[in-house]
Amino acid sequence: MRKILAVLACLVMMFGVFTSCLDSDDKVTLTPNVYLASFSINDIETEVPSKTESGKDTIIVRKVLGDSYVFAIDHLNGQVYNVDSLPQGTDVTRVTVNLTLVGGYATYLQGETTKAYTSTDSIDFSSPVRFTLYANDGEHARTYHVKLNVHQTDVKSLKWTKIDNNNFCSGLLKAEKLVQVRDALMVFGEMNGLPTMMNGRLDGNFEFVQKEWPLNGIEGQVDYASIVAHENAVYLLADGKLYSSIEGVNWTAESPERTFTSMVGVADGKLYLNEGGILVACDPEEWSPTNRVEHLTHDWEVVQTVDESLFPVNPWVVEASLPTNPQISRTTLIGVPQNYTGNFASVWSKLSIESEWTYYPEIPGNGQACPLLERLTVISYDNQLYAFGGADKVGTVEPFEAVFASADGGITWQKQGEDIGLPEELRGYDEPFACVVDTADNIWIQCSDGRMFRGNIGRLAE
Repeated sequence: MRKILAVLACLVMMFGVFTSCLDSDDKVTLTPNVYLASFSINDIETEVPSKTESGKDTIIVRKVLGDSYVFAIDHLNGQVYNVDSLPQGTDVTRVTVNLTLVGGYATYLQGETTKAYTSTDSIDFSSPVRFTLYANDGEHARTYHVKLNVHQTDVKSLKWTKIDNNNFCSGLLKAEKLVQVRDALMVFGEMNGLPTMMNGRLDGNFEFVQKEWPLNGIEGQVDYASIVAHENAVYLLADGKLYSSIEGVNWTAESPERTFTSMVGVADGKLYLNEGGILVACDPEEWSPTNRVEHLTHDWEVVQTVDESLFPVNPWVVEASLPTNPQISRTTLIGVPQNYTGNFASVWSKLSIESEWTYYPEIPGNGQACPLLERLTVISYDNQLYAFGGADKVGTVEPFEAVFASADGGITWQKQGEDIGLPEELRGYDEPFACVVDTADNIWIQCSDGRMFRGNIGRLAE
């Protein structure tokens, strides 16, 4: 009884002090301002029905790592959404979220019930959820509609056609690279120990020019993986020096005073290269019959410094528009760094509104990272990223066994079924090959033994 009376006495004294403060010149002002400073989700576990190798029913638990997804907050229109869509099939009916408020408190509408928000609430985001933020003055409020975007795909298939009689020169082409320049495909590599280029026009039935073209004007060993096409020209590195060509035969030394570690590629209309851990870029001249400049590259700019133990050498550069905002594109770099010991491919990414790439670190327990395949090939197609190649590092994937797809800019990857597969004839093929997506959205695969395939997505009836 004495303890209860003591507590009551303390409360009375505190109330008296508080009211006396309100009567003084230092009155507490209850602000009418309130807004959402940040929004994030916690990890989501989704149970997916599956079957074992013996055909028994089982359940696979897939985890989506919440920290990997950035949310945009549109204060003007009261909209909140994840920039990259969550993987297809993610269960968003029980999600816990984190709100950072400036002033006030929050409620949300679940069904027809308004609930006071706490960070432990399991919220159903199968449809947008309305959050209302109330200011401390008890009168003013702001409303945000929060949407969790989950990647949706139509039923589709990847169809392949073998290109017979394409006039591919006899012999085995090593260290291949395939690019499109204007209305032609060019394939580069070494044939019988000599640098070689073959090309063919894309109009009509595709076939290569029969003659094997040498590469003139290049001093040193050509790095075929570095070859990229940009603004009607082709670029490559040989012993760290940059060369350019219009037709792929005669080459000109560009910026001879610079020595590059590797080619990064083309993004945002610029040519990027790695110069000893420093990414540099330029906006090359667009070659045309009326603009025959001596050198295409000029005005190099320093972009950022990178950790070369994590930055891929001659990465695949892939670009796709954000499904949540088509006005913004994401460029992703995927590949293997020098002397790399990681278990998955190294992935870097940046939005078109950003100036630098950000590294996606390997996350322990993430079984959905990009597999580290031999001759890893990554393309952007149908607004997704697709990866395929030889056997994986741990021996669970055979050469040309499967295609892996990512709908969130390279964060998570899903092994595709037979509908999204590679030419059956190439199953187990473990020799050099090259791949490119042309401007008509055809996927071309050129094998070193001369076989060539063209693929494209075909929609199936639902």
